[in-house]
Amino acid sequence: MLKYIISSIFLFIGIIAQAQDTIVKPKYLDTYGLRIGTDLIKASRNFWDKNYTGFEISGDYRIDKRKYVAVEFGIEDKFTEEDQLTFTTKGMFIRAGLDYNVYDNWLDMNNMIFIGGRYGYANMSQTLNSYNIYETNSYFPIQTYYPNSISKGLSAHWLEFVAGVKAEVVKNLYLGFTFRMKYLITQKQPTDFENLYIPGYGKKFSGNIGAGFNYSISYNIPLFKKYNKKEPTK
Repeated sequence: MLKYIISSIFLFIGIIAQAQDTIVKPKYLDTYGLRIGTDLIKASRNFWDKNYTGFEISGDYRIDKRKYVAVEFGIEDKFTEEDQLTFTTKGMFIRAGLDYNVYDNWLDMNNMIFIGGRYGYANMSQTLNSYNIYETNSYFPIQTYYPNSISKGLSAHWLEFVAGVKAEVVKNLYLGFTFRMKYLITQKQPTDFENLYIPGYGKKFSGNIGAGFNYSISYNIPLFKKYNKKEPTK
């Protein structure tokens, strides 16, 4: 009997020691919602660039602890003057993809340091307003032509790798920065010149690779809260 009691005491002490070695993180509520925002560069450009009109609306929806579905769409109307020609680009664009938050928030914080990807599409028109014919060793003044030819139904498809941050400056209000690496997959161009600017993509250079960045402001509309999973640690 005494042996049984002693064995039971040691067993009880062992259970207590095991419980002390294993600490269960307390559960807390994660906020899930729809975040809606705008591109600050495009919005401000309407005021300081007389040759530009446009906007971009962005949204993301949290689907689990780290993943967000992201969509961005907008319109652009831009007059561009190059050395040999001037043209006007008008059109709409949409980008869609996923963001993955690599930042470990503390308690109920909702800041993001993220990486992700986008698929982009633009539909546009290009108007060739004027062009010059460049001639070397010409004794005559350069002559400018004004065809004002419009090419409609043009399009472009591209992929993006994105990385950035979204910081909650006040409750549910975020300021963000996003860097974008772009790869142009395919495009439909005018017959008389190239797509030198694509809505949502930006200025196109000689190759299919591009880069850009944007600043954003957004507001998170909380929809529901969900407890995170308990994770025991030793």
